[in-house]
Amino acid sequence: MKNETKELKPKNDVIFKNLFSKAGNEDMLRELLEAILNIKITEIEVQKEVELSKMHINEKYGRLDLKAIVNKNTIVIIEMQMKDTCNMEKRAMYYVSKVIGSSLNTGETYEQIKDIYIISILNYEITNLKEYFLDTVTVENKYRKYEIIKGIKYYFIELPKFRKCVNEIKTKFEQWLAFIDYEDKEMVEMSITKNKLVEKAQKEYEYLTGDAATMRLQELREKAILDERSAYLTGKKRGEQNGERKGKIETAIAMMKNNINREIIAKCTGLNEKELDKVFSQKV
Repeated sequence: MKNETKELKPKNDVIFKNLFSKAGNEDMLRELLEAILNIKITEIEVQKEVELSKMHINEKYGRLDLKAIVNKNTIVIIEMQMKDTCNMEKRAMYYVSKVIGSSLNTGETYEQIKDIYIISILNYEITNLKEYFLDTVTVENKYRKYEIIKGIKYYFIELPKFRKCVNEIKTKFEQWLAFIDYEDKEMVEMSITKNKLVEKAQKEYEYLTGDAATMRLQELREKAILDERSAYLTGKKRGEQNGERKGKIETAIAMMKNNINREIIAKCTGLNEKELDKVFSQKV
């Protein structure tokens, strides 16, 4: 094991993508997906394999999700999220819509649309539920056992909860999560000992993290993710401020129409003199 101060882990999207999309590692991906989806996979095809040597520098701003077709009829997307960008649910919904739109070729019927499974492995918590693995479905509001849309499923795996809940590795699912998370080295060693494919993944991982190009690309990715989160929070704050100001102005207008004293309006709304002048001159 490595003891570097800043250690790239398999849950980093650059490392994860190159571990599981590499030609020859289909057996690793198959076992991981079988453990998550609880299905038997007889055929798997990784889409648009990305090699570090072919990555363009601009890809640091793009998505590095892993996309595969399993058993010819299901598209599976695995997304790694190291930091909370505060918009996980909207991103997942948007991404599914894009995949659906691009999956149907000209001349094909709706019946030929493949099922779509989105697997989000998160290095943070998004729910108050105690379970670290969420297998979601869309159901009818009154009859909760009646599943409406069966072709789209979201899976959320919260790694911090996994660390809290699992003290002993018992299943292949837990073996792979321990390896991907890479926080508890004892559990990683146990997984490597018990599972030959996890052992193979460890060797691939050691090779990738020793590559200078990988390290540089990951640094760029981390900066891009932080920039994205900062931009989102700034935009959200501005939106909230604009919404708050609009509400104050609407209140001031209503008070003005009821002939309420300007001084009282100022105290109630917190609007300054310039803003009040606009209200009273009907120029808002």
